[in-house]
Amino acid sequence: MEGKIVELIISELDLFLIDKIRELRGRAQPYISQVELSQRMGFADGYVGKVENFSSNTKYNLRKLHLAAKALNLDSYQSILPDKILSNDLLYLKIEVNRKRNDTVDFDKNNQVIKNYKIVEMRVLNEAEIKDFNNRRKTK
Repeated sequence: MEGKIVELIISELDLFLIDKIRELRGRAQPYISQVELSQRMGFADGYVGKVENFSSNTKYNLRKLHLAAKALNLDSYQSILPDKILSNDLLYLKIEVNRKRNDTVDFDKNNQVIKNYKIVEMRVLNEAEIKDFNNRRKTK
């Protein structure tokens, strides 16, 4: 997957949640792999891997956030959710996946997560594009 370019439309909140749960997996003691989190949530081994793979349309929903919070032994949903309402709805992203193994979570010298992707291009979808996106999803 190293260097693979992926283009996608994703909600800003979905992107935040994917990054946040990945970070929480990496900070857990002991470390929680994608497979282990999937199993703790009661899903197939590959579920979290699909969510964290930008080539897949699989995303967390409210129930799955609840199961992830329990599986990560969190005290509050506030540990997963953003502190404030995010500014944007849907984003167009062109990303370069820069990790061979999506499952590992590493941290830099400032203890910040090293993301497994780099945003090459990002723009917020306008109202017409959001309407087209919503209508396209209804017809599939």
